[in-house]
Amino acid sequence: MTSVILLEDEPVLRNELADYLLAQGHAVTAVATLADFMRVFEPNKHLVAVLDLGLPDGDGLDLILRMRRGGLRLGIVILTMYAGDEQLFAALEAGASAFVPKNAPSDDVVAAA
Repeated sequence: MTSVILLEDEPVLRNELADYLLAQGHAVTAVATLADFMRVFEPNKHLVAVLDLGLPDGDGLDLILRMRRGGLRLGIVILTMYAGDEQLFAALEAGASAFVPKNAPSDDVVAAA
């Protein structure tokens, strides 16, 4: 079982993806804001972070950079509606492990995690 922390501000998508990940056998902590993420994230517990780039209280790219600069070794999957080359390369340069557009099938998110 993989422990996943999911940071997604859109409630319907967050709940559906969390339910899907749970059904696939993963442990899931789902949060809506960067502040919530910072409060509940446990580096020794969460093996994968699924992050939205556009957040109401911060930037997913900044979060990736902070985690990587802090030496955190976990899978980071970017899940975003911004699926252009600029966002893709910026996320990968920042240290993301995978990049999945929000219109991709749920199986793609699980495969990336």
